[in-house]
Amino acid sequence: MNDKQQTRRELLIFALGELICLGLIYGAYALLGKLDSKVLLGGAVGMVTAVLNYFLMAVTVYAAAAKAEAGDPVRAKRMVSLSMLGRFALMVAILVIGAKSGQCDVIAMVIPLLLFRVLIFVGEFFRRKDG
Repeated sequence: MNDKQQTRRELLIFALGELICLGLIYGAYALLGKLDSKVLLGGAVGMVTAVLNYFLMAVTVYAAAAKAEAGDPVRAKRMVSLSMLGRFALMVAILVIGAKSGQCDVIAMVIPLLLFRVLIFVGEFFRRKDG
């Protein structure tokens, strides 16, 4: 399986996990009687931000792996570090804009981002052994 297909497959699994978690978040808010447009928008913004973060991370890791295999591990490491800083800055900017706008529920926006590592761990179970 080539890198693009692998990235798409992993991104799909991650996005599905985020979507399931978003449904659970909405369900919890509905049970508490707090489901409103701010929660819906906040959850959606958080989920899209998490999926975008995962996509950018995956693309960077595959590019860095190619650089390392080509004999430039220092540049590969630098690429991953810069990507991490850039992705973190992007997430902070999105969260600040969403929170300051008053249109998003901050908790509903942050929960999908907190589930990032959990979903990556769960996604490992769906990874093919040959890829």
